[in-house]
Amino acid sequence: MSDFTELNRQYFRSVHDQYRVQSAFLTNPHSKLASSYREEFRQGQELIFNEVQGRRAWISDTWNDTKSGKGHKIRMLEYACGPGAVSAALAPFVDHIVGIDVSEEMIKQFNINAQETGFADKMHGYHGDLLAEPVPDHLSGPEFFDFDLVAVSMALHHFDKPDMALQRLGERLKKDGMFLIIDLVLEDEHSSNSLQKAFPQASATVRTHGFTSDSMQKLFEEAGMGQNFDYKVIQEPIVFRKEGKEIRKTVFIARSQRS
Repeated sequence: MSDFTELNRQYFRSVHDQYRVQSAFLTNPHSKLASSYREEFRQGQELIFNEVQGRRAWISDTWNDTKSGKGHKIRMLEYACGPGAVSAALAPFVDHIVGIDVSEEMIKQFNINAQETGFADKMHGYHGDLLAEPVPDHLSGPEFFDFDLVAVSMALHHFDKPDMALQRLGERLKKDGMFLIIDLVLEDEHSSNSLQKAFPQASATVRTHGFTSDSMQKLFEEAGMGQNFDYKVIQEPIVFRKEGKEIRKTVFIARSQRS
């Protein structure tokens, strides 16, 4: 594990107890989450959940309720999964979900959320680092490959080497599988400095301050996933709140397909 990855692991260990995805979140996306869910992260997790579920047909046409998915076991990997908002959004439409995170505490929360949302039979979280050199043996078995979908949400900007990350994670996809990214739109230097001033601890874990459509397309193409690329800016900003401070950031959702 690199020093930068360890810095991220320690930071997300310190905030893991602020995340919850409750069953009410799945049955009624507009309802408020339980009081144990800290306000700092509620809006962001709801935004991701709603955008992913609302754009499901755009992400892929292969689900357990579609013609192309009929008769197939649909498998998904969410890397740097955190509490699993993307997994929760897509769990009704796939057969098996693997969540992997470098933070043990986040994986505990992922598995708790799987229980609370009624998807423990298909959502399973594992602690580990797929970007390590070498990849841990316990994440190298056949059950960790040949996914129909790989998703990375609000994490690519934390990766030390985004290009290597997409190449490594793209290898986990089956041919013609889809890769989904949700992350920050690249903004001006002033916006980046505002984030650093408001949240210095979190900012220290950021390697890249956002991605344009062109930069994402290049990353996908270089990782062998250049088919059917699309990039959409999400109109509602994601809101970061902590200790009375608030920052709004524009995010995108992008998809591309393994060649």
